Amino acid sequence: MTLADFLGEYSPYAISALLAIPSFAFAWHVLVTRRSYADEPPLEAGWIPWLGAGLQMRQMEKFALANYRKHGLTFAAYAAGQRFVFSEDLAVHRSVVSSKNFGANQLMVDIQMRFLGAERPTTAEEEASCVPVLHTQLTGKPLSHLRTAFLEQLITAIDDFKDLGVVDLIPLMRETIFKCTLRAIFGRNFPADEALLPFEAWDRGLQNLISGSKDDAAVEGLRVLEELVGNYLQDNILETEPVIQGQWNNLERLGTPFHLRVKFVALGFLWAAAANVAPVSSWAMAFIYNDPALAARLRSELATADKSLELEALYEKGAPSAQWVAQEAIRLTMLGSIVRPAASAATIEGSFGPVRVRKGDLMMCTSWSMHRRFENPEEFIWDRLKPIPGEDVSKQLYMAFGGGLRPCVGKSFAYTEIKMLTLAMLERYDVEPITPFPRLVKTDRIGVGTMEPSHAWKVRLVPRSSF
Repeated sequence: MTLADFLGEYSPYAISALLAIPSFAFAWHVLVTRRSYADEPPLEAGWIPWLGAGLQMRQMEKFALANYRKHGLTFAAYAAGQRFVFSEDLAVHRSVVSSKNFGANQLMVDIQMRFLGAERPTTAEEEASCVPVLHTQLTGKPLSHLRTAFLEQLITAIDDFKDLGVVDLIPLMRETIFKCTLRAIFGRNFPADEALLPFEAWDRGLQNLISGSKDDAAVEGLRVLEELVGNYLQDNILETEPVIQGQWNNLERLGTPFHLRVKFVALGFLWAAAANVAPVSSWAMAFIYNDPALAARLRSELATADKSLELEALYEKGAPSAQWVAQEAIRLTMLGSIVRPAASAATIEGSFGPVRVRKGDLMMCTSWSMHRRFENPEEFIWDRLKPIPGEDVSKQLYMAFGGGLRPCVGKSFAYTEIKMLTLAMLERYDVEPITPFPRLVKTDRIGVGTMEPSHAWKVRLVPRSSF
């Protein structure tokens, strides 16, 4: 059969197929967008069958913000066979984190397999062992012990800054808080210097790993970090924090292999404790030094604090304004979201009425956008989140650590780290700026991570005479 004969015989079928594709796409679009319940949020489904709005969602920030403007505080999106429900509604956020319908399930399995590179997920028994540590805020003796270990490392580190002179302040603070955090949770002999670069490679590629995209640098960073931590724990598990030891021993009793204990316990806790607090702390320190009046206020509060307080308690309670500084630094610089799938169909209460979600809907509670629903949201205003007498604090648009049934394990410790770093530095050093203060720049990891500086902020560290 010649080409002309082939085209003559089969062209009607080809033309019919081409004409059918738009009709099929339109029918699919109508079927997908048709809502079964009146309370379901407006849906962005795209026009391409199955793919839906997937191409638009590759630019997550642009997609989310455009549709918040179009639909309001909550909307749904369809992409690659999955329904997503985006919300920057505080009421929806609170409902999601407090409901048992949004908890441990397939999403956690996916994160374990991709984020930790584990060849198998945790079993139900292992999950039950991990939950008390990884999803309960540290309090009481575990938190107190961790604070003490951290402060010991911190004071030693910053006392060594005396001879540095001109520094790039933000990465210096970031490295300092990272290394002190790791030595606090794993022991003072942990090789934190060697862990920094592989951790940063892993952390930068986290969003790619979770989404299933390829990221060779992140995979290699995870491999190096796992080897480093594993080799250390072989002989030093008794040097780690009690919360690490307890979880480690529980998994060992369940027969969990050593390399999976390293992943499920050590690497999971390492990331929870260090990933965001290190860069946020560096920004908090920079914001304070960039505002001489704020620096003077914090020093004055320390100077008039109860002199009988131990140093740890002094940094925790002696400068009340430091808490609001920490919260504002977190609000402004963190790009996190709460991502949880619905185990069953449910109706949750939003600010403007009920919101119906379907079983399997992936809730995308975008804290990073909710935190920008303030006046002048891109400015650092240190007392922005300070409660006003008579104001209902529960309605304040700030929710950086989740809450409810699965809060961030590091919430209290994160505030402690920020306060200890900023106050210890203020007591010991003044700064003389050499270059202009940097702008905050969003990364391409919206939903994960923190803002980056537009350029280096070079300053001269000047030891204070009282130290």
